[in-house]
Formats: sequence, structure tokens, C-alpha cells
Amino acid sequence: MTDKIIDQQQELNSIYQNLKVQDRIAIDLEFDKNYYRYGFNLCLLQIYDGTSCYLIDPLSSDLNIETIFPVLESDTIEKVAFAFGEDLRLLHSIGCFPKNVYDLDNAISLLNYSPASLTNHLKNILDIETGKSSQMSNWYDRPLSKQQVQYASEDVVYLFQLHDYLRKEAAQKKIADWIDQENQAALLEDYSAIESNGVVKYKNKRNFSEREWHLYIRLMETREQLSESLNRPSFKVIKKEIMMEIARNTNELDNWTNTRGIHRRLRNEKIKEKLQIVLDQAEQEADELGLSDSESADTPPSPEERMDQRRQREKVNLAKNEFFNPIKEKIEADYGKEVSTFLFSNRIIGEIVADENPNLLAYKQNLLKEYATSLDLDISKFLNI
Repeated sequence: MTDKIIDQQQELNSIYQNLKVQDRIAIDLEFDKNYYRYGFNLCLLQIYDGTSCYLIDPLSSDLNIETIFPVLESDTIEKVAFAFGEDLRLLHSIGCFPKNVYDLDNAISLLNYSPASLTNHLKNILDIETGKSSQMSNWYDRPLSKQQVQYASEDVVYLFQLHDYLRKEAAQKKIADWIDQENQAALLEDYSAIESNGVVKYKNKRNFSEREWHLYIRLMETREQLSESLNRPSFKVIKKEIMMEIARNTNELDNWTNTRGIHRRLRNEKIKEKLQIVLDQAEQEADELGLSDSESADTPPSPEERMDQRRQREKVNLAKNEFFNPIKEKIEADYGKEVSTFLFSNRIIGEIVADENPNLLAYKQNLLKEYATSLDLDISKFLNI
């Protein structure tokens, strides 16, 4: 097996001709998500065809990564991957919508293996030892280190072996169709319009009044703009605690140029004036909206809302105790604990019960019907399927 770093368009054109006629390829991405630079950015695309491992460099100015998109979007080429969720979100964000993806992580869950990293699965299932992880290294670095190249290659070169092993086991256990349904369902989502840089965490609302929260949001939006202009992660540009203090007490902005935790290129009078304008506009908006200085931004639920929440909890608990738990026990006995949890975790049960007509995959519907019949449970009491 050979590793080839692809950073020239001519090379990419050549491997495209090879890859477009393959039956399957293994794929993985290395990316940076607001750690070394601003945003959610692709740093490396690894593809293995069974003979060669291609490390395609999207950061190269001499290469157009979109050249490879038709391979990823092909219905006829199976893409073998592991835990492909974040990769899918990133690819959607740059205009690539992969098809025919076999996510080994879904197979592993439905075959009753405990959750683990790819490194541990390779060791536990195939007895393959891989090198030390470089996942958190700086994937913007060029040239890539020897350790990075090894790590990136090992993320794809063993996927065919794992794929073959798991498919055989799935066929023996007669659950191959379950895995296919899960993999197909994952590709139905469209993440292209989803914002990957969350401005605020709403769990912090309880620490603010209504007015302060509005100011805080505007300040954090400005922090995002400044971070993007510097191409640096927000948390490395301005600590959120600084914005919190200014939102609670606008006079704190007076100390801007002497405050630690602010990037040196922003700790100046010009940025201070920009933030003052943002605060003035935000305060005017707060006045127009009638936002309170004393009422908490995290408004507690009304008595009616609390009653609805209690009724929903009772409904979920009844469904769990009378219907789902007996079925989960049977699934655990027949397929294993990890399968039972994967199929019907507490979160999934809550979502199913909350929606009277849940959009359950066909195999899950069939399982519920079959076990409900064998256990003499009234499925119509809890589900309309």
C-alpha cells in the first residue's frame, strides 16, 4: 500500500479517473472546528481504493477539491466510513452531498459492540494495532508530519477489512437490512444551511436579566465578526466572560484596553468605540422591546406549561414501564444490551412518545409490532403505526 499526498490539480484529475470506476472506497476527513482557526474547515480528505491511500490537500492553492465531489456523490460507488456524522455536516457545508455511505459505526452498534474509537475497534475486533492518535494536532500545518500522515492513512486503510468482517456478521445475524436503513436515513438530512458557529449557549440565560441577555447576544455576535476577520477561534480572541461582564455592567467597557483575555489586535480604542456603538444600539433595541432590567432572561414556565411538562413526563414513564421496557428486555436477550440501547434509548423513547405519528424506520416499526404481539402488549395505546 502506498500513501500519496495530492496537492496538485493534475494529480487530482488523474486519481479521479481511477476512483470513478471503483466499486467502493474508504473515506475520512481531517478538519478543524474552531480550534486553530475560525469556523468549521476541511483540512484533509483521505481516500483508500484498496491499493493506494490518497491524502488530498484542500488547502493547496493548486488544487480544486470540488473535482472529487462526483465520486463522493456517486450512487454506484460505496463509501465506507466510520462515525461519518460530522464529516457529512462539513461536506454539506462546502456543497458536497455524499451518497451510498456505509457508516461502520451504525453496524458496530447494531452488532452489539460497545461504543469505542476506531483505534479500539480495530484492536478489539480485528486485532490490528494502529499508531498514536494525531486527531487533535494542527491539521493546517504544512508539510504534514510523518505521524500525521500515518494517522490519516490508518483512518482509512483498515476500513475495508472491518467492513468485510461486519457485513459477514450482519448477514449471519440477519440484520444487514437494519444497518442499510440506518445508513440511508442518515443521508436524508441536509446540513448545508445549519450554522456551525453557535453564538451563545442558552443555558447561560439564567445568569442575565432580559435586558442584559439582549446586550450579551449583540456583543457575542460582534465577537464572531471580529474572530472571523482575524481567522481565529472566538474563544482565543475574546473570552466570553469579558462579554458577560460588559453586558451586566456596560461601564466595564471603559477598561477594554487594559483587560486581559482580549487578542492584542483588538485591545485598542477603535474596537472599544465599535463595541460602544453596538451597546448603544442594543440598549435602544431593548428599550423598544420593553426588556426588563430585573426579570430573568430565563423565564420560568407558566403553571400551564409546568402541567403540560408533567403530563408529558407521566406519559413517557407510562410508555416506558408498560410498553418499551418489556420490549427492550426482549431485544437485549435476543440481540444484546448495546442494540437495545441504540434502538430505544430514553431520549428516543421520549421523542417517539411526544410525536403521535413518529417517523420510525421500517425495521424499528416491525420490531415493535413483533415484540408487542409476542408479549401481548397493546401498541395502539402508545403508538399510531
